[in-house]
Amino acid sequence: MIPMTRTSAPTRSLVEYWNEARLRVSAAKSSSVRPAPGIVPWRTALEDVLKVGYGIQTQPRFLAGAWQEVRWRTTPSAGALYPFEVIVTIVGEGSYLWDVEKGHLVPYDAPVLQRDDLAGAGFVTRPRQRVEALLTFVARPFQSMKKYFLRGYTYCHLDVGHTATNLALYTAALGHDPIVHLRFSRQFLVEHLKLDGLCREPLAVLSFATGEAAVDPVEDAAPGAEAQSRPVGLELPGEREIQSWESLQGLLSFDFALRPPGPPAGTALLQREPEAAVEPLLPFPDAHPPLSATGAWRSAILGRRSAKGFRDEPVTLAQVGDLLGALRGEGLTADCSLEGAVQLGVRLVARNVEGLAGVFSYVPAGHALHQIDAEAGDPRPACMQQGLAGNAAALLIFHAPIGRLFKQSGYSAFAELHFRAAEAGQRIHLVATRLGDVGVTCLGGFDGEECATLARLDDGEEAIYVILIGISDDSVFKYDRLNVAFSHGHTSTLED
Repeated sequence: MIPMTRTSAPTRSLVEYWNEARLRVSAAKSSSVRPAPGIVPWRTALEDVLKVGYGIQTQPRFLAGAWQEVRWRTTPSAGALYPFEVIVTIVGEGSYLWDVEKGHLVPYDAPVLQRDDLAGAGFVTRPRQRVEALLTFVARPFQSMKKYFLRGYTYCHLDVGHTATNLALYTAALGHDPIVHLRFSRQFLVEHLKLDGLCREPLAVLSFATGEAAVDPVEDAAPGAEAQSRPVGLELPGEREIQSWESLQGLLSFDFALRPPGPPAGTALLQREPEAAVEPLLPFPDAHPPLSATGAWRSAILGRRSAKGFRDEPVTLAQVGDLLGALRGEGLTADCSLEGAVQLGVRLVARNVEGLAGVFSYVPAGHALHQIDAEAGDPRPACMQQGLAGNAAALLIFHAPIGRLFKQSGYSAFAELHFRAAEAGQRIHLVATRLGDVGVTCLGGFDGEECATLARLDDGEEAIYVILIGISDDSVFKYDRLNVAFSHGHTSTLED
């Protein structure tokens, strides 16, 4: 547990939140548009990026003697309730709300954002580029907190990270160079998007940029025919939502001095493991080449699923290596050096991996494992007694020195750690689509102290995200819809 020491008030509130939002296993309940080749103009790509990166897919499923329609979104959800909205702002033109159900943009009631406003709002880009459009991820914490209480706020950050990563990866596959903004002025966007009093917080922004002289064709001037409809606003909060929002006062980004944005750059997804340099390492077999073609990214994003259960069968060392190989390179281009996120480490708990057993740290520089313990314990206590954890072949536990980073960088560390953990989780999800029956599930609900014990974490290191790996069991259907704080939500109608 993070010790309570004399620190500034903002840091102290973050530490209090982290400690209060911890889960304890003792309180758990048991449960069981095809793009053209080449670079697509950003306006032409806009709705396609949203449909693919954050859209809804449907498929019939035969269950209990009857057919039913199963729907899922192209991004997973740590809190199952997708507690955010996406607003698209085209500089010099207007804003649009992404209607994920209908799959198109709807005019949004906000003033026109002028190019001169961008620098004052903290949006930075590369030299000789100009921002053309912003995709703002607006968290609505109550959507998750009404079921998960304080921890629902953490899930907002994870969910936004997954979706922003999905959209950024597909945008890059279309030939563009998107930038993730995490250190912009929240207050500026609250005022510009008329969010004041709506119990919402902009957590991240993804920007489209072009060369300074770039001009899109006239026929691409509007996002779609829907642009001619009457502008809409966001749903007003009720009494319970207002109470939930008030419980977050002192924890939100508005209450902290964020670190200033820096030049857009990519940084390593994971920390190096210097202590393993002189120890014997177990290298992984050569992995598949990374996804590169636009069609490959599109297929992976649309084919992504979260496993609802696992068969009692092993995965191979090569399969685990492919998943971890997705984390070897640089992360998304962002407006921060992500000092906190660089501190993310990964522990592998191998329980049913061919030729491998025990607890290992992953060494990305050599794409290898460093063994820490030959024994792998029962993962269920760490995963709040979730039944699917018991059949998982392996677990990945992302960890960081959370207390030290909170004191060092305040809210910026909190936001950037969770964003980077979600980015890593999304990349692993997409790689899993190439591995046949291998399935993964991301867990935001875990007992941190049990995770530290399971993963043999050093003092001061804490789990920030957990990913289960195994052979998917498509026959599993979750019935824990309403009363379990780590369920996948109402998946009879909407899957993650």
